Amino acid sequence: MTQYRVKKIDISKAKNVDEYWEAVRKATVHYCNGIDELRAYCGGKLHRQRNGYAGINGNIEYVAERI
Repeated sequence: MTQYRVKKIDISKAKNVDEYWEAVRKATVHYCNGIDELRAYCGGKLHRQRNGYAGINGNIEYVAERI
């Protein structure tokens, strides 16, 4: 089964690039087993990117990488 490492980034307080990267650095990490668990954790379907999946739900950005 495929395992994913998901970063949950709160972008509600990021007003510029430096604050965004600080939010990325402080993001919580969660591990999901399989695409169904990933969709359940993120609250919907994420978009396919070069090295995994990414999407925004409200003020939360999710970045998932396959490990």
